[in-house]
Amino acid sequence: MYEKAGIPKERILIKLVSTWEGIQAAKVLEQEHGIHCNLTLLFSLYQAIACAESDVTLIFSFVGRIFDWHVVNTNNKSFETLNDPGVQSVTKIYNYFKKFNYKTVVMGASFRNIVRNASSCKQSNTSDGS
Repeated sequence: MYEKAGIPKERILIKLVSTWEGIQAAKVLEQEHGIHCNLTLLFSLYQAIACAESDVTLIFSFVGRIFDWHVVNTNNKSFETLNDPGVQSVTKIYNYFKKFNYKTVVMGASFRNIVRNASSCKQSNTSDGS
């Protein structure tokens, strides 16, 4: 379909949920069809590693949603940038990928403010927080 529209395969990026099934689908799309995939709804290092082991192109780690969960479910209601659980999570994922030379791009997403965005990772996706 994309070829008929004159769009090169290299420009296609399929967004999938980073469940086991989504990761398996991404693996097939990437390895057998050369279609780039972005795995989203990622909240843990273990999900990130599973994505990297499947050689997916890109993952979105939801920094803001991890932060939100901690605010609701712990006694801490505010965090400094470096202590923000979401920032710590995406930093841990990024460092792990660097250490083990994974090609998968780590992109922090769902940041709640620009300070967190600027301080935590090379790739990011920002919103107005809504």
